[in-house]
Amino acid sequence: MKDILLYLGAYLFGSIPMGYFLLEFTKGIDLKKSEDGQVGMAQVWKIAGAQMGLIALALDILKGVAAVSLARYISPGDEPDWILAGFLALIGDEFPVFLKFKGTRGIGVGVGVFAALLYWMTHRPSIF
Repeated sequence: MKDILLYLGAYLFGSIPMGYFLLEFTKGIDLKKSEDGQVGMAQVWKIAGAQMGLIALALDILKGVAAVSLARYISPGDEPDWILAGFLALIGDEFPVFLKFKGTRGIGVGVGVFAALLYWMTHRPSIF
């Protein structure tokens, strides 16, 4: 049961459209009504500039890192859970339930997931 909640939470956490909310709350711009309807970092960059685009990228990277780190906290010794949680966060970013399954390309979340997995898998206590 714990694993199912972890996986569902990772997907839902990945589904949070950071770029969309960033522009909606700071500038009042609805990204879904933009030229191609994308809600990712590249679209934020085009509409609001480089600074907002980099903030959206950082938030997406943190979303990937947080999904893997929370999975590690919940299942400390179960690396496949970390990997699956990261994968589901990436799937949630690309197909978010909150935006009718039309999301981003997943680049920022993918970088965050990879970085967190690389860090946590190489910084384990040594047996020797």
